[in-house]
Amino acid sequence: MKMHIPWSLTLLNLQNKAEASEKQALTDWIKDSELHQLIYDEILADQHFMALLTEGRWTDTSREWERLLERIQPKIRMITIRRRSLINAVAAAASLLLLLGSGILYFYLSLNTLLHEQGTTYIYSPRGQRTHVKLPDSSSVWLNGGSSISYAVDFNRHLREVTAEGEVFFEVKRNPDKAFHVIANEIKVKVYGTSFNVKAFADEKHIETTLISGSLSVVPLKEDGSEGSEVFLKPNEKFIFLRDSKYVKGLPHHAVQDAHSLRQQATKDALVPAKLQKNINTEKEKLWKDGKLVFRDETFAELAIRLERWYDVKIHFQDENIRNYKFTGVFEKETINQAMDALMLSSQQSYKHEIVFRDIYLRKK
Repeated sequence: MKMHIPWSLTLLNLQNKAEASEKQALTDWIKDSELHQLIYDEILADQHFMALLTEGRWTDTSREWERLLERIQPKIRMITIRRRSLINAVAAAASLLLLLGSGILYFYLSLNTLLHEQGTTYIYSPRGQRTHVKLPDSSSVWLNGGSSISYAVDFNRHLREVTAEGEVFFEVKRNPDKAFHVIANEIKVKVYGTSFNVKAFADEKHIETTLISGSLSVVPLKEDGSEGSEVFLKPNEKFIFLRDSKYVKGLPHHAVQDAHSLRQQATKDALVPAKLQKNINTEKEKLWKDGKLVFRDETFAELAIRLERWYDVKIHFQDENIRNYKFTGVFEKETINQAMDALMLSSQQSYKHEIVFRDIYLRKK
């Protein structure tokens, strides 16, 4: 469940540049629900945003809007109201659960059971934070920065199904009578009582599933929504689904037991956009939930993506060669300043960095 906020219309309206039709579209969105009205009011009340806008220093980028949303989230005290006609009545049918770091802000509607079951619970962990939550079946879930999960309010009644985006670690409570599934974009993970990590950021070209203990399988989803061939993982194995193919038809049966690359020559009906890694070191996948950022022989370009989510910053490479520098280490309680100093001191290459608020600039000396 993703919340749509008309950022461009909001900006045009506040800059007095909106046409009549655009003003009406924004008004309609605000009147659509009490939450929309609350969000709009909180945008106007955000002093940092309004100061930048007044001084002409606001940069209309998705990252700036994301930061604004993260600032106003703790102030939101209402939930999305999705109106349905039910016996000549209009009723709310969705619930929203926002978890912000160690603090939990939640709000459930006191509705009858039927309406409550029609809703969805949504959990989001802002960039720069890690979030832990217990599901209704007592399974534990950790969300890395910039990650989210959602599940139906009737979760644990028949099927335990969670939709995940970003990086999420699960410790699933075993229940042979109720299957546990995780939907992560183009794959479905079927769980049989286990702990595992799913990494499925929308802006990355692959989806990773790493099994820590227990047993699970990964099923690629075809374009029509049907399931492909099931691939079973053993502990310390990672399934990597490559998202660079438009023809995801599933894995051929002969590749299910293949311990090497699953990307093979195949027909259009059995294209294999995936690979399987065995006997891997799972520190990186399991220790982030304990507040440890582990990196092993990673390029600066790869590490920068993780640092941006971990510290809620933006890293700019002003020399492309710096992208290829490699690092190994662990960050636990370091500030972003300490982390950048440590990387620079440990590098065999000479470079310097400059931190300006949340932007970090890297250049050769």
